[in-house]
Amino acid sequence: MDLHCIEMLEELEKLISGGKKSLMSGRVSVDKDELLTVIDELKGILPDELLQADNFYKESRDIRENAERDADEIIDQANREANDIIDKAQSDAEAIIADANNEADAIIRDANEQQASLVAEHRITQLATDRGNEIVNQANERAAEIRRATKSYLNDKLDFVADALIKTYDEIQKNKGTL
Repeated sequence: MDLHCIEMLEELEKLISGGKKSLMSGRVSVDKDELLTVIDELKGILPDELLQADNFYKESRDIRENAERDADEIIDQANREANDIIDKAQSDAEAIIADANNEADAIIRDANEQQASLVAEHRITQLATDRGNEIVNQANERAAEIRRATKSYLNDKLDFVADALIKTYDEIQKNKGTL
């Protein structure tokens, strides 16, 4: 006998209790009390394992619903943490970029000033021009290096966020697998 049998018996009981009476008598096709007695006896002889299985099913359904609720909370928390990490990385990156741009601008200003100073000297005009160009090139290379380092830093931060999200996702999948 399967678990569905209990539900069928309960439905039968409802149908008999609420069934239409025949026009000629207060009975359905079988005497109502007799049929209900037979159903009660049938329920009484059902194996305990069947009743335990029904209880287990209801408990497992409750556990699954709780687990789904917990998983949703974990996902929400992970999303909040990921957004916080992304916001922090964005803020750090913007500060680094601003510092790098300021440093690059200062280097270029210094280079231009040095170049102008060297050009002003009559005896070493050509040397000053060459040296000024070299300083400007070095400044541009330094600025490019700072920008590359900033991009690398941002990539590392975003990789960290991605790893955190993957780990959170894997944990959720593992928890779902245990349901």
